[in-house]
Amino acid sequence: MPAPPVPASLQKSIDATKVEYVQLGKSGLRVSSPILGTMGIGSKEWQGWVMEEEEGMEVLKAAWDRGLNTWDTANVYSSGKNEEIVGKAIKKFNIPREKLVLLAKCYGTVPEEPGIFNWPFEAQMAKSRDYVNQG
Repeated sequence: MPAPPVPASLQKSIDATKVEYVQLGKSGLRVSSPILGTMGIGSKEWQGWVMEEEEGMEVLKAAWDRGLNTWDTANVYSSGKNEEIVGKAIKKFNIPREKLVLLAKCYGTVPEEPGIFNWPFEAQMAKSRDYVNQG
């Protein structure tokens, strides 16, 4: 018996997809290959090479449109601004949360000011009452 024709909506989705998907270990998750690293999206105050929100939102939208369903982020990227932008993109572009895999890392202390790069100041932050529940 021949296979039925692929539904038009499924074929449209396949045609628009520009990446491959792989199984993530035994987790049951299928992740895009490549994975979008978002460290470069956030605030230039954190690092001069980082894209600001508007440009970063364009990158996130383009990645989603091309099938990248897996985005990597961390609490320290642009002192948390990165994760705020990722959240805004999900909302603005109506990205179904159940179809997006977010790889979130938590490491180190998140400075309260975007212009502070945390790693050189970990020891000092550990002594501050403002950072008592971090790190």
